[in-house]
Amino acid sequence: MSDRRKAGAKNRTMAYIAAGVAHLLLIGAMLFNFTSNEPVEKVDAFDAEKIDTVKASLIDESQIKDQQEKLKKADRERERKKREKKKREQDELDKIKQQTDQEKKKIADLKAQQKLEKEKAEQQRKAIALKKKKEEEQRKKDAAAAKKKETAEKKRVADLKKQLEQEEEDIRERQRINKLLAEEEADRQRQEADRRAKERTTTVVSKFFSGIKSKIEQKRTVDPAFETWRKSVVDIKLSPSGEVISVRTIESSGLVQYDQSVESAIYAASPFEMPDQAQDANAVSRLQNIELEVKHPSARR
Repeated sequence: MSDRRKAGAKNRTMAYIAAGVAHLLLIGAMLFNFTSNEPVEKVDAFDAEKIDTVKASLIDESQIKDQQEKLKKADRERERKKREKKKREQDELDKIKQQTDQEKKKIADLKAQQKLEKEKAEQQRKAIALKKKKEEEQRKKDAAAAKKKETAEKKRVADLKKQLEQEEEDIRERQRINKLLAEEEADRQRQEADRRAKERTTTVVSKFFSGIKSKIEQKRTVDPAFETWRKSVVDIKLSPSGEVISVRTIESSGLVQYDQSVESAIYAASPFEMPDQAQDANAVSRLQNIELEVKHPSARR
């Protein structure tokens, strides 16, 4: 039962009790007024007998009898009034008792009804509390299930994320390895290309030196007085087309005439046949500034 219904039942019970008390007070006041308004007999029987004795000497016997009869009649009347009064009082008391019993019964009925309503309200409260308890337990179960599901979902997402990260890491690692392999292969290819280029350049340079030496020997005039052990080393600067730009002796043979004959032969042999720029630019670059050892033609090779 709600607090509002409890308060209503309590207020009705208090109203009935107040009404019963008010009835009792009203009936008591009526009895008091009724008793107060009754005429009071001022002369009782004992006093009357004394008066009769005094008056006996003054009045005759018939008057005495009449007077006694009146007194008896007055006594009977008083007894009758007393009985009526007592009966009225008893009736009033019975009525008050009846009303009191009725009020008590009403109060008892109200208390019983209040007890019944209280028990019913308690049952309803217990039912509501049980329902709330079950709902709370169900809510906790649902919350626990939802939390468990959420935890499982988070774990699944975390595992998936970890798997994806691992796959990405594997991809990056494979890419890194492939890049390293590609770089190694490119480096190997570059080295191979450099090696081949160097071999080609070396071949080209060797061929060029053989050609230039042969051409210089053709243009050179050797004095028979030159000792066969003499040799000189010269620095030759050439243009890309093979023209001799300058010749400088950097290691003398010890004989000026020998050194001059070598320089003159080099100028006379100009231009020299240079390698193809498009095919071997490195060889062309190397051959533009060369050092050449020129020995006596009769010297041992």
